[in-house]
Amino acid sequence: MTTDRPFLLRERDRIVFLGDSITEQQLYTNQVETYLAARYPELALTFFNAGWGGDTAPGGAQRLERDVLSLKPTVVTICYGMNDGRYVEPTDEIRETYVKGMRELVARLGAAGVRVVLLTPGMVDESVNPALVTVAYNRRGLRVLADEVLKLAASEKLPVCDLQALMLEVNARAKAADPKFCMVPDSVHPDPAGHLVMTFGLLQALGVPPRRQEIDVDIPARRATASDGLAIRRLRVNAHGAGFDLLLNRLPFFVEPLARKVLPFLPFQETFNQLTLRLHGLQSARVSFRNAIARGPSLAREALEQGINLFDQYAIEAQQRAEQVHRYTQEKDQVYFKIWRNLALNGVNGPGHNARVLAAGAKASPLLDRGRDTLLKGRGALTCRVRACGTDLPGEPVEDGDFIGQWCLRGPFPKPFESDPLGGETAFTARLPQPDSAWQRVELDLVNPGNNLCAVFGARTDCFAYALTVIESPIEQAAELRIGSDDGVAVWLNGASVWQNLQVARGLSLDQDRVPVQLRKGSNVLLLKIAQGMAAWGMCTRLSGLRKPVSARVP
Repeated sequence: MTTDRPFLLRERDRIVFLGDSITEQQLYTNQVETYLAARYPELALTFFNAGWGGDTAPGGAQRLERDVLSLKPTVVTICYGMNDGRYVEPTDEIRETYVKGMRELVARLGAAGVRVVLLTPGMVDESVNPALVTVAYNRRGLRVLADEVLKLAASEKLPVCDLQALMLEVNARAKAADPKFCMVPDSVHPDPAGHLVMTFGLLQALGVPPRRQEIDVDIPARRATASDGLAIRRLRVNAHGAGFDLLLNRLPFFVEPLARKVLPFLPFQETFNQLTLRLHGLQSARVSFRNAIARGPSLAREALEQGINLFDQYAIEAQQRAEQVHRYTQEKDQVYFKIWRNLALNGVNGPGHNARVLAAGAKASPLLDRGRDTLLKGRGALTCRVRACGTDLPGEPVEDGDFIGQWCLRGPFPKPFESDPLGGETAFTARLPQPDSAWQRVELDLVNPGNNLCAVFGARTDCFAYALTVIESPIEQAAELRIGSDDGVAVWLNGASVWQNLQVARGLSLDQDRVPVQLRKGSNVLLLKIAQGMAAWGMCTRLSGLRKPVSARVP
């Protein structure tokens, strides 16, 4: 799965993805675009999606002038074949029609001076649709067409990726590990994991070189070394672990959650998204990475000594910025796509079109691509603040501005919100409680907190739940408790009611309620009641203004 092809792309290239509904899904195309934009912002690339559901190679040739050449592309990727095979056993007529369409596409694009990248058709999941087993659609129908693409690429000396072979290989490994694994849920259209396999293949076909960087941090010596233009700033060591600012020369690629299931069977991270971090001299047996909101899973000290891929840690700030780039690309691509399909063509794949509207969309897309630069290169975009927090300490380390993830939850209870099923909420927090089995010990999702209580309790309406944690403070100190909740919230601390805002219907945003509190030295019992009206239900709570770090633990 490696390539020695030269890198195909040049500064200010205009890239068009041409294909059928799999291209129209805007998944592998978005992934490729996001990766290239983040890794090569200096190239100022522009991207267009020209996928059309149900299309074939001859169909693509018919609309080539309108949907592709009118955009003045310098690079076009072509992915056809799924519909060309007609979901039946192969015939000479099917094969010849496909080859004629593909050859016409390559010839006309070549005559226009366009660099062409070919992709074979992908795979179907025959376990989802047994009818495709009967016609041997993978082994015969699509394989016949894939072989023709490889012949065409060889004869025209074009870069190519055999997507079908790649996807079948990855799928076989994944199903061997888990027979229920599926990355083509409707048998034809891949999900984000299947599209990540396509992205891997297309990046290789484009000759994108591997991205492998390294950082070594010697904690006792307070010394760090980094490769390939990386730099370490403000290395700090304290009782909670180590922290440093990593100055990245490029953002990581954000692998969306639905795509991550394929990573154990596809060397995407190791090839294109690898930043090896080694932490030497750790005192804690286990360590986790965190930013102000999220805390990643704990890792063994031995694994960190040997080295882990920092870009596998989604609880670092650079990944938050990378996710913003990912979301921007998704929304941005919809703008051009809707102009092209809904305005210029009125959603109809016919001969007519509004050329002026199409031209306006073509001009808008590069402007939006440049707008993404504020995320790629803006102030602080390339600073990754890493905190390695020891997890063998009592509780969860909470520094100034950190969100609290460790809670005991109890509920849900039906309205009215003012009811007191604890038999005395104030008294409950006046002493260190010993929760029984009715309380659930959880680590709340704080990366996407807007619905994290529904993730625990399920979809609910007209109810409330309690959230309990114990704050351990090394000194007596004042702080500000900052709360976001959907919907209302009430708060008790150490036997006192400190906030009541239950009768409000709102969506969650950070720091909606700010409550001054006084933490005593030692254990502080914090209880929240979170109301739920309808739809989303969630909470996030943090401490600000701390003079010394504290820890949070479930009692």
